[in-house]
Amino acid sequence: MAVTIEDIANEAKVSIATVSRVINDTKAVSPELKQRVLDAVERNRFKPNTFAKGLATDKSNIIGVIVRDVSNSVISTSIKGINRVCQKKGFTVMICESDGDRKKEKVLLERMQEQRVSGVLLAGMNIDSDCVKWMLDLDFPVVLLTQQASDGKTKINTVIHDNKKAVIDAVEFLAANGHKRIAYISGPKEDYSSGTLRLQGFREAVDKLGLEIPESYITIGDFSYDSGVKAMQRIYEESMVLPTAVLACCDMTAVGAQACIAKFGMKVPEDISVMGIDDSEVSMYVTPALSTVRIPYYDEGKKAAEELFSLIENQEKTTEKLTYVPHKIIRRFSVKKI
Repeated sequence: MAVTIEDIANEAKVSIATVSRVINDTKAVSPELKQRVLDAVERNRFKPNTFAKGLATDKSNIIGVIVRDVSNSVISTSIKGINRVCQKKGFTVMICESDGDRKKEKVLLERMQEQRVSGVLLAGMNIDSDCVKWMLDLDFPVVLLTQQASDGKTKINTVIHDNKKAVIDAVEFLAANGHKRIAYISGPKEDYSSGTLRLQGFREAVDKLGLEIPESYITIGDFSYDSGVKAMQRIYEESMVLPTAVLACCDMTAVGAQACIAKFGMKVPEDISVMGIDDSEVSMYVTPALSTVRIPYYDEGKKAAEELFSLIENQEKTTEKLTYVPHKIIRRFSVKKI
């Protein structure tokens, strides 16, 4: 007959909940009790099943991950970091796509609650104050990554890069290379972190540096290649004087801008310098290789998972903590010093 968690509890003279806490490697068990349980586990060659491991909190050892689009390179890189931490903890990752649909997101969270997940990570989703309210009513902790709540508050633990500062640093890098006429292709305004905050960073940077930027230099895209092409075309057609540099909200949009510049018979960086944000794979393979701001999305995923496990192990829903991962300017060949 197979050894059960009850057998281990009886042999170690502890409760079933204590055995489950030891299996989950939480901090709530004294070293003496923990050793008694581990000795009993080893003597009996006990292998706990996924649900037995969660008996202490009536949870499974499953971590839910809800993303807008799993094919997005930012998201897929973050998931690798999440998966790394979850594997080390002995947890399974359940990944679901919401397609940016708010109703679908709520349904997915309800299903995860039915599956007794221990916690959920939300990546690349627009979170407003109403979302925050119903997330705090869930039976498990939630951690946000790659995006923060659009009300600017941190009622839910969040791991992210400093979007505003990343753009400020990029503008200062371009200015340090002699560029005073700098255009910006923004993300959509409804995207608070990568759209609104990055645009705020651009405006703050040019004001701080005393640069006069005509409104024709600022266009709105949607993070896609095509939006980079269209935005650059608008800048070309509507500007009295062309910019010497273009900063895009992401690498893919920057690559689209590069293609448009070539279409008009100009060269990067000889005629116009181009810079992106993210340091995605495409930035290294385009010609010329793209200067960019490196965002460590893998580390962001790892850190978010670690924050979630900290909440789970301490039986907390939130500590209202905002954590920034550092970014870094990467100089390649698409920016010229003038």
